[in-house]
Amino acid sequence: MESQAKTRHSPSGHDSGNKYRQLIETEEFKELIQRKKAFIVPVTLFFLAFYFVLPILAAYSEVLKGEAFFHITWAWVYALLQFAVVWLGGIVYIKKAAKYDKMAKNILNKYGKELGE
Repeated sequence: MESQAKTRHSPSGHDSGNKYRQLIETEEFKELIQRKKAFIVPVTLFFLAFYFVLPILAAYSEVLKGEAFFHITWAWVYALLQFAVVWLGGIVYIKKAAKYDKMAKNILNKYGKELGE
């Protein structure tokens, strides 16, 4: 006797797993995922690079040791700039995520009947 977990059928007899597999094959869903990747991957790479450049420059170069202004070194300027970049990145991400959520909701509304929702 097979369990419901093995057959992947819901208790009501609907095969929702198969329906969602069909949903992820639609062009709209693929476009949503592509847009999200096109935003998330470069932004993540930028943040990682921006974050790790500070300790690397501080440890292996003299670039950040110079005075920027008011007896503050470039290391402090760069470190404080990281806070600004994180806040700005967070604000941009929240706005972009709202657009992606709206796209996902439109996809679910379009295919809601087929999914049994």
